[in-house]
Amino acid sequence: MRHLTKLAQRDLAPFHVLQPAVCLAAVMVVTLWPASIVSAATATNATVSVREPAAPSTPREFFNAGTRELSAGKFREAEAFLEAALASQNERLQTPALYNLGHVRFEQGKQELKKGPSKETSATLSQSAEEQATAAIRAADEALESNDVQKMVAAYLNGRGKRREIKAAREAVLQALKAHRATLAKWQRASGDFKSSVELDSAQIDARLNADIVDRRIAQLVDSLRQIQQNARMCAGQCDKLGQKLKQLKGRIPASQMPPGAAGDDDEDEDPQTGLPPGQKEAPSKEGKEMTLSPEQAGWLLEGFKLDSERRLPMGQNAQAQPKDRSRKPW
Repeated sequence: MRHLTKLAQRDLAPFHVLQPAVCLAAVMVVTLWPASIVSAATATNATVSVREPAAPSTPREFFNAGTRELSAGKFREAEAFLEAALASQNERLQTPALYNLGHVRFEQGKQELKKGPSKETSATLSQSAEEQATAAIRAADEALESNDVQKMVAAYLNGRGKRREIKAAREAVLQALKAHRATLAKWQRASGDFKSSVELDSAQIDARLNADIVDRRIAQLVDSLRQIQQNARMCAGQCDKLGQKLKQLKGRIPASQMPPGAAGDDDEDEDPQTGLPPGQKEAPSKEGKEMTLSPEQAGWLLEGFKLDSERRLPMGQNAQAQPKDRSRKPW
């Protein structure tokens, strides 16, 4: 088993692959680099017929299908297949399925993180918003003090333009906030998956080390999340302050000299915590396609998700998932 100190290009120890065996009793769990599983296709002029892999129908086939999708970077499909293998209650698949699910959800979190600006970019945007708002408010105060209509109109137009820029910066910061929150949820599940794998088999050194790595990444992410939340509040606060100053200018500028479009400047601000107007809920995600499962496969999943007072399935649903009851008969 490789040590993490040797893994220069991956954050986590490699995932598990089940080698083909003549009988199920001869299953061996090994660790392989993804590069040894997936190889790039070579373009030729010859026509090659590729046989689509048969749909999985057994727990072992679901595990192998999930591992193939993981190696191909198809994390949504990998998650569905591995959860089906886990829900089958096959004891020999529980530990490697949880371990690979940890990899899936860690990679999903990394993908989510790319959907928004970084912590550093968010800080730069919020600082720029504060500077622009301060300058625009100063110009508005000077115009109000002078009681010069032309100066007030110029300050109003300048402030309105700056407010749009500040709102755009706030939107970017809110996108970063959303991406970091989504990543946190994925990484918390990944940590739970790795820890559940260790609970089922204490010899899983890679799973233990991976859980520690994910937990450290989560701690760093939480720090970034708090900073981005402060940035979002700062942008919202500056936008509000400038908006109030614009209202003062509008109240002093005669209606006949009011700039075009001024009536539409009193738009409803968004909640800096959600990025949505008050009372509006976020629309459900439309990303990805539905996967069709047979009645038997759906039964495995329903059984796996069923919770009662006697059993909890370690599918990494929470950060501290519990191992399955080994007193039950294997699937």
